[in-house]
Amino acid sequence: MQGLNIKIKKNRVSFVNFPKRYIPTLKRAALDVLKSEKMEKYQINFVIVSDEEIRNLNAKYRKERRITDVISFLLIPGFFIGDIYISKKRSCKQAKKYGNTWEQELAYLIIHGVLHLCGYTDYDDADKAEMFAKQDGIFGHLFPAG
Repeated sequence: MQGLNIKIKKNRVSFVNFPKRYIPTLKRAALDVLKSEKMEKYQINFVIVSDEEIRNLNAKYRKERRITDVISFLLIPGFFIGDIYISKKRSCKQAKKYGNTWEQELAYLIIHGVLHLCGYTDYDDADKAEMFAKQDGIFGHLFPAG
C-alpha cells in the first residue's frame, strides 16, 4: 500500500437493484453494524444479483462452485471500502424458510455481509458463534420480536 493515498471524503452506503421502499431499513441495518464496530469512515456498495452471478463471483474469488446468499469483498485493505452482493432468489427462499419478510432477510444478510467486511468469519464453530451472536443482536434491535 506504499504510495497509495486514498481518502474517504464522504461516508456512503449505496444500494443497486433493491426495492426503494426497503432502502431506509437496509441502510439502518448497515449503519448499525458500522456504529457497533466503531467504523467512522466507509464506502460500501450493496448489489442484488442473480444466482448465476453470485455463483460466478463465488467460483472466481473463493474457488467454490456453489450459490451463496451473500458474498463480501473488502476492496482496499486498510480502508473500509467494499462491495457486498446478495442473491435475489436465494434471499427470497430463505425469507420464506425462516419466516421473515424479504425486507427482514435482506437486512439480516446486509448485517452478515458488513460483519464480514469488519473481519468476522463463520468458518469454524467458535468464530461462527461470535459472528452470529453479534448479527442476531443487531437484527433484534432493528426488528424487535413480539
